[in-house]
Amino acid sequence: MVALAALAVSAPGPASTLLAADAPPVSNYGDSQRWYEQAARGGNAEAQFLLGVRLDEGVGGRADPAAALGWFRAAAKQGHVKAQVRLAQMLYRGRGAPADPAEAASWFHVAAETGDTGAQYTLGLMLERGRGVVRDTAQAAQWYTRAAQGGDNRARMNLGLLYARGDGVARDPVRALAWLTLAERRGAGDLGAVTDGLKAAMTPEQAAAAAALADRLGRESPPR
Repeated sequence: MVALAALAVSAPGPASTLLAADAPPVSNYGDSQRWYEQAARGGNAEAQFLLGVRLDEGVGGRADPAAALGWFRAAAKQGHVKAQVRLAQMLYRGRGAPADPAEAASWFHVAAETGDTGAQYTLGLMLERGRGVVRDTAQAAQWYTRAAQGGDNRARMNLGLLYARGDGVARDPVRALAWLTLAERRGAGDLGAVTDGLKAAMTPEQAAAAAALADRLGRESPPR
């Protein structure tokens, strides 16, 4: 298992299921901003996240990525998954603070463990490329698998390519073709340059097995 920095994450802070209904309209920027700030300073993780979004995107005023990063971090530490992902993205890109791929990978890992398929895919990509972590294609394949099973089409494609190359997993042309076929069906674009080569080296029985596996994988994963 690739060593990732341990992060202190507590249970989510005070719930705020009525935030959208309670907040002043966005058109009243001053009141709405003060409302979010008050709720965020009171420890409400959802308010912290939404305030971070407003500051990062410059809603009603100038964007302040550094302040946004701080609020995303506060919400992330309370277990807010969307905040964990936004924080990881900003740290990876160096937005609001110098780029820190290692910390980004750690936050993607925290979010990935909750089942966030986008975080699972990104963590897999970082592991495959050795960005922020020690390169480990076996671990990358595991995270791609979880993301692919959860419906992430990018993960399906990358997992298929790993099986085609035998990188991090035993080479398996049938499984490679199945994942790539499913990725194509779900909108990944034309992957014929890879799939045609796999088919050309297969027996009819292997090609049929790949088609059947693609059908089964499609039934078992979300339709996206």
